Amino acid sequence: MTHSMDKSVQKTRFAIADLQKRIAVLEATREDLERQIRKLNDSVPEEDVQGNEQREGYVAYGSYAKSVIARKENLRDSLEDITAQTSDLSVDLRIALDALDSFERVRARQMAAKAEKALRKVS
Repeated sequence: MTHSMDKSVQKTRFAIADLQKRIAVLEATREDLERQIRKLNDSVPEEDVQGNEQREGYVAYGSYAKSVIARKENLRDSLEDITAQTSDLSVDLRIALDALDSFERVRARQMAAKAEKALRKVS
């Protein structure tokens, strides 16, 4: 295999490892955001806000509930961003894996050609 192909394989493997790490970080972040949303849902289910509008003390509860709902919306927006980033990185990872596969196929053909040439010399 040529030196330039070795460098290309090395760079591609590095890119794959980097992409896998970045995807893992995004997945961990996604899980944390989902956990935070579940926690907020447990503390203030959005359907309860409508039912409590007529109750005494709603002003205090309502302000708190609205802030929790706004926080959940922010978390959902962040979750959508994380999902989009993960999707983009997954595409990049697939491309890098395909490139590495191509390098490996070229390497296999080169090795087969060398083996065939060596056999011809021996014969």
